[in-house]
Amino acid sequence: MINIDNALNMIYKETKKLGIENKDLLCSINRVLAEDIYSKDNLPPFDKSSKDGYAIKSNDTYSCSKENICELKIKGVIKAGDFIKDTLKNGEAYKIMTGAPIPKGADAVIKIEDVQIKEDKLLVFEQIDENNNIIKFGEEIKIGDLAIKKDSVIRPVEIGALASLGYSNVGVYKAPTVALIITGDELVDITSTIEMGQIRNSNEYSLKALVKSLNAEVLSLGIVSDDKETLKEKIKYGLEKADIVISSGGASVGDYDFVKDILKEIGADIKFSSVAIKPGKPVTFATFKEKLFFALPGNPSSLITTFEKLVKPTIEKIMGKEISNSEEFPVVLKDDFQEEVGREKYVYVEIKKTNGIYYAYKVGSQCSNHLMTMSRANGIIIIPKEFGNVKAGEVFNGKFIFRK
Repeated sequence: MINIDNALNMIYKETKKLGIENKDLLCSINRVLAEDIYSKDNLPPFDKSSKDGYAIKSNDTYSCSKENICELKIKGVIKAGDFIKDTLKNGEAYKIMTGAPIPKGADAVIKIEDVQIKEDKLLVFEQIDENNNIIKFGEEIKIGDLAIKKDSVIRPVEIGALASLGYSNVGVYKAPTVALIITGDELVDITSTIEMGQIRNSNEYSLKALVKSLNAEVLSLGIVSDDKETLKEKIKYGLEKADIVISSGGASVGDYDFVKDILKEIGADIKFSSVAIKPGKPVTFATFKEKLFFALPGNPSSLITTFEKLVKPTIEKIMGKEISNSEEFPVVLKDDFQEEVGREKYVYVEIKKTNGIYYAYKVGSQCSNHLMTMSRANGIIIIPKEFGNVKAGEVFNGKFIFRK
């Protein structure tokens, strides 16, 4: 049994990027750029107004004050999208809208709320500096400038920035295809009526949702009965078609837990088969050529926890994301928790913030097959292996997870 850090280090040594693929702009959300993005345009492409107001010559206002009101003749209106060929002369002004191009001859914009109108005359009560309320040509970015660095995560703001630069598709690190194998004679389809000894196949849906939430591709191979040869063929097929294979169940030491034996028979290299975490101890990680294989526990809580701790960072690393523990923060326990020494524990809780302090509250049994407890939780606390029973008032690291 190895600790979680050693397990992750072993996995990361075997984890490689899969190349680059071009994605439509909106399909690239939350993906990682595999190329530097350079500007193809000057932004803005012209001097433009940052306010609704009046385009003027600043030198027309040098003597203006409340005691010496200046009058300028209003020539017309410039809306966003308009282009005025006329050149502004001294003593003239154009009403101008936010984003509209500054007319030739103008070098300042005075805000609409700072002036008064008298028939076709603009009344100015103060001196206005040159370039006042003007966004200059190329002020945001110029042609050839680096706009977005390679390895940046594409958030909605980057989508907008890429669109403003005319990029309809971008190169991102390729997402892995993840094959799912769900084992167990007791499993039935979620629409089926449950007979004695049966349970619905929730694990397949949990895993599909988890993989899809990372923008990876899912290849579901369905439910496989507790038959060694059938399972062996499914595993071989998954390793042929996918970059990562995940099996649910069959990874422990029971009479029908065949996964480790099958991996040995097909020549896979088993790196570890037990991790010192709770829930989720019976986890097997193996490699087969360039493919990765995870045998996760069948209990729902153990399955989701081990996916979050081991598989999720693997997929993110393949897709170019940086992995860190920056999401963790100190949390004060509001209840006692009965745990055992020897494994790092991930306890599902409700985290609430009061007066700037985060508190953790019980949400139910931490039994590894209780999905409803996880459904009520919005976070976890992480109890180190050397701690057992812990008391209200103690402080441990925690983080939000499946935040509601």
